[in-house]
Amino acid sequence: MRLHACIALALLLYNSFAQARFVVEQSALKIKFPTSGRQAHPDGFDMSLANFGAPQYGGSLVGQLVYVDKDHGLDFTCQPECRYACSDLSQANPAFKLSHTGDDADTNYIMMVDRGPTGLGEEACKFAVKVWNAQQAGAQAVIVVNYEDRHTTMEAPDEDDESSYKYLRNITIPAAFVTKSTGDALKELVAKKPTGQEEVIAVMDWTDALPKADKVEWEFWTNSNDQCGAVCDVQKEFIKEFVPVAKELEKNWTRFSPHYIVWVCPRVYRQSVECQSQCIHQGRYCTPDPDGDMENGYSGKDVVQENLRQLCVFQLANQSGQSYRWWEYVTKFGQECTMAGNQYNEACAERVFNELNVDSWSSMSALRDCIGNIDEDRQNSIMEAEMASQRGDQDTGEVFILPTIRINNGQYRGKLAYAEVLQAICAGFSYGAEPSVCMQEDTCREGSQPDTDCKSRTDGKTKCKRTIDGYECVCGDGYVPSDNGRCLKLNQCLASEGDLDDECTCERCACHDIPGASSYECLSDLADECATSDHGGCWHKDFTVNGKTKTYSACQDNIEEYKTKAAQGRDPKSIPLHVCQCPNCFTAFAKANGVIECVPKCDLASCDEDTGVCNEGGGKGGLAAWAVLLIVGVAAAALAAAGFAVYKYRIKSQMHTEIRDIMSQYMPLESDGTQDEKANLNVA
Repeated sequence: MRLHACIALALLLYNSFAQARFVVEQSALKIKFPTSGRQAHPDGFDMSLANFGAPQYGGSLVGQLVYVDKDHGLDFTCQPECRYACSDLSQANPAFKLSHTGDDADTNYIMMVDRGPTGLGEEACKFAVKVWNAQQAGAQAVIVVNYEDRHTTMEAPDEDDESSYKYLRNITIPAAFVTKSTGDALKELVAKKPTGQEEVIAVMDWTDALPKADKVEWEFWTNSNDQCGAVCDVQKEFIKEFVPVAKELEKNWTRFSPHYIVWVCPRVYRQSVECQSQCIHQGRYCTPDPDGDMENGYSGKDVVQENLRQLCVFQLANQSGQSYRWWEYVTKFGQECTMAGNQYNEACAERVFNELNVDSWSSMSALRDCIGNIDEDRQNSIMEAEMASQRGDQDTGEVFILPTIRINNGQYRGKLAYAEVLQAICAGFSYGAEPSVCMQEDTCREGSQPDTDCKSRTDGKTKCKRTIDGYECVCGDGYVPSDNGRCLKLNQCLASEGDLDDECTCERCACHDIPGASSYECLSDLADECATSDHGGCWHKDFTVNGKTKTYSACQDNIEEYKTKAAQGRDPKSIPLHVCQCPNCFTAFAKANGVIECVPKCDLASCDEDTGVCNEGGGKGGLAAWAVLLIVGVAAAALAAAGFAVYKYRIKSQMHTEIRDIMSQYMPLESDGTQDEKANLNVA
């Protein structure tokens, strides 16, 4: 336990965060129609912005409130209940889909869903899953209703949660969180009345969600570690795409600064081997081990040293009046100095710096002097400033989520993507002070030529995305980019694993991913064809073994292969539910008429039916003793390897629990504020 505790403590965030405060960013929700609803709630309601999705900073969305519940005019059956949106609503009974045809073609829908479920034996699903399911059902925005009167920030799934994290790149609508009291008031407005149900039109307003200024100041909190999975991939892609517009904005309109989260080891553990391997300046500034292996590979010390180097690059670039050089360095370093390529080191970093310094805007000696001796037992002014900024104050709140963006000291909530971040930065300008890049025509508007060109492509890149130079076609909703430059459909069966309906997951059920669609179908009550009297049409025969009659059959159930192929999108009609294959202890023999018979290898009494091995002396099929020993040895080795893998997983899980327990003591997520209650939540 002592070693585990020391490792866990090495991963603690700056411990004075206990005095800091997490700020929940909010925007407004107002009732537009009916008039009685607007009069009953003239001031509207507060919404907490999710830490994912696409809030429309600087704008608003007018839409019809809907709530999938029989008492509110929408009687559909799901498991769990449809109001939680934990399952694909197209699989509801009957299938639920918000109409965007005919008279409803231009209708926006704001879908309310409940947090939870919280009943005994029920498991709550992730916020991102709820929003994804609502988006797939046709919603243009989602409001999640809390089961208590507290505001919170809905956090994105952890990068380790691949099944939920896949949705994040494809969620294109805004999401917000409201208290139980607000939710109850909204539900009352849309409740089914004896005289009929009036449509309720609401306005989600992000106009003043961020503070405004003539010159926008914004920060990007990141990390140079490139082994954190999808989170790292998203950050690297964003930085690469944002370089052109960052350069443009830095000319006259914005003040940008990068930041890096700092961890520390408590003083009592600073001289431990674990803390020394994860920190610089004798345990003062740390980063968790990038691959979780403290004895091999890269260490947290390597990462925090590169973080400091990148801060120095920015400081030197800023002093030269060319702050955009940081973007160039980080992009080039991310491409050429990777951990996977064993190039994440000082030599590669300095080579990148020299290549970008051909016009001598700085010098290598200045960079090294800025970094200093990382082994000295003293404070580093740059890292101290990072911790102070990270801790924040009563207005900004602390930063402990990566990535995080602050705009005019307000925390941006939304997707880390070019268009969404640019929109938020532009919303931070005072009215009339916006730069030209913020006032460009939306080249990808519905029906525009770029929009039409992208939709006509056959490589899956059917979505138009605005760029600083015009537009580009990217993978459409429900698709992800592949290594060959094309787009692959997000497999709904695989992505929804753990959230599939019972009719998809029972013993004789299968999930069929429908190619070209953003949904799946459940195939249930699949027949066991080998259990029929004719054994699926395969060979079968009775034999007497040790005085007892036993039926042997060549029919083998193919249900597992059927499930796999169906989940991969194969036409279920092309997948056999059984195959004809001689059982163990038998050999296939083709008769003259082409019929396959199964002939015993040896006396069936001396044959192992599990392996098909005849005992020594029991016939031609027997194996020598040395062969049996070899099989046993290989099996034992395989079991040992599997046992070690399970052991490592359990140890990792136990360490993760210990780390979170200790972190909660140093950095409680509850605050004393009246409206800022919980943070970093991703499970509804």
